[in-house]
Amino acid sequence: MKKQKFIYALAPMAGVTDFAFRKICAEFGADMVVTEMISLKALDNNNDKTFKLLREESNAIKVCQLFGHDIAAIKRILKNKIFDNFDYIDFNCGCPAPKIVKNGDGCAMMKNLDKTRVVISSLVKASKKPVSVKFRLGIDGNENYIEFGKMCEECGVSFITLHARTREQGYAGEVDKTAYKKLISAVKIPVFWSGDIKTKDDVEFAKKIGCAGVMIGRNALGNPEIFSELKDCIPPYSKKEAIIKHLEMLKTYFRSGKTLVAYFKKHLMWYVRATKNATLTKQKILEFTTLKQIENLINEM
Repeated sequence: MKKQKFIYALAPMAGVTDFAFRKICAEFGADMVVTEMISLKALDNNNDKTFKLLREESNAIKVCQLFGHDIAAIKRILKNKIFDNFDYIDFNCGCPAPKIVKNGDGCAMMKNLDKTRVVISSLVKASKKPVSVKFRLGIDGNENYIEFGKMCEECGVSFITLHARTREQGYAGEVDKTAYKKLISAVKIPVFWSGDIKTKDDVEFAKKIGCAGVMIGRNALGNPEIFSELKDCIPPYSKKEAIIKHLEMLKTYFRSGKTLVAYFKKHLMWYVRATKNATLTKQKILEFTTLKQIENLINEM
């Protein structure tokens, strides 16, 4: 990544950062948006549902996040023209989910640097787009993030993103703020901060120590306005309008209204969590079974 302005990014979140939410966050000020975590194996098997996750309509810097370690699949899949829609390919080496780690992916990639070096080098070589890597402090008690970051740099990665928690921490506790500065000092490529970015003070600290940008995940749930707030920008429209826009765009994505309702209910609960009587409203949403119920609630807001 060329040296440029400080980047505010929407972090990848499985089952959350759909194309519609990415577009909305970009309109609220996100400079970069990242897809949900995409399985290389599923793409290699021509899984239609997985390919649908690659729909992209935002005007931000567009990043597709992949996970998997099959080098043959990497070489086959990265030839697909669908990646022409993206500006970067991100490789996930930080997901702590048991199912992912058990298969040797996500944070498990931090266990054996020699094997992971081959995978990342193959990805960089196969990709027509610049590659980035997202990872954690470490796994199984071994905090090897600095060594891992250096390895990524040696493989030709354009930038790296650190979530400064171990795999065992998951999303609990606070990130290790000292780790970001140590990593920045150890590599020459840009380093992004992921984890616990909530306020302008958090952003200023990240800028002060030399981060190239911040990735905002959980604090953007139901709250695309966070990008406008952190950048001191006027929001393009209201939260209610964001909810309506999100739902309308997803109607073009889901074939089944039942599936859309089941999916959007979680987003709606995030959208209403800061509103009056949020607990009661969430209880109502849990019981919704039709699109009409969702639309009636939105109209009442």
